[in-house]
Amino acid sequence: MKKILIIASVALLAACSPQIYPLTMMVRQPSKSGIDLARKDITISYMDSPDSSFNLAVASAMARSLEEDYFGGQEVIGIYRIPQDSVSLDLMHSLVMETGGDVVFLLSGNLGEPVAATGGKVVQLNTILDVYDSMGKDKVKHFKGSAKLTSPSDQATDIGERISSRFLSEWVHETFSFYYYDDFSFSSWVEGLQNVADAKFSKAVDSWAPLARDGSNTKKACACYNIAMAFYLMEDYSLSSRWLDLADKMEELTLSPGLRKRINSHLEKLE
Repeated sequence: MKKILIIASVALLAACSPQIYPLTMMVRQPSKSGIDLARKDITISYMDSPDSSFNLAVASAMARSLEEDYFGGQEVIGIYRIPQDSVSLDLMHSLVMETGGDVVFLLSGNLGEPVAATGGKVVQLNTILDVYDSMGKDKVKHFKGSAKLTSPSDQATDIGERISSRFLSEWVHETFSFYYYDDFSFSSWVEGLQNVADAKFSKAVDSWAPLARDGSNTKKACACYNIAMAFYLMEDYSLSSRWLDLADKMEELTLSPGLRKRINSHLEKLE
């Protein structure tokens, strides 16, 4: 990300009143599936069947792909084989308890008999993926797919990656606005902005936290608002809402309603 440059001629305008600094960055959006996996523990289960080895390979490929997107490549997604051959809401509740996942995937892949075709034999694959998000609405989402395979054991990884692609994050450019002052605490305000620009959101909170305790109500409100925005960018919407509440109690800032709308849109999805 580009470094923040606030030149002297602009900074001089901010002697007594808060200034607004807009910052554009890439932010994570829910996947094409509509399921938001950010900041959630994920587990993948597959049904015990004659095709269990194939399903394990598919589940493993799914896990690696999701780990790369949501966990920086750390191998944290557990994979489990279960004996059930049918899906129910009660079963998904059980998987949440047994596997510890906030979101549980249940894969069922059935390979048909090889059939002669041009260029060799092909195998019909039919897959069903059931997904349950324990932090969302109490319902199971079903996804179906099919493919013709010439070598199932060699193509399992590709199938897993294709399935997981529906659940990978969407990324978009968004602009977020912050407050800053040009006074004796100037370095702390700008230090926080620089940390945000470098995606060091927790460090930005550390920079602004002292400013939320001292000074006029307006300055403290601005610092609380900035902290609320930092927690929003860390996808901790509950803490973001609490800090924005603190800001609103001190003063009604012009940027507050926009952030409140953003926070509520995420919190509503969790209800």
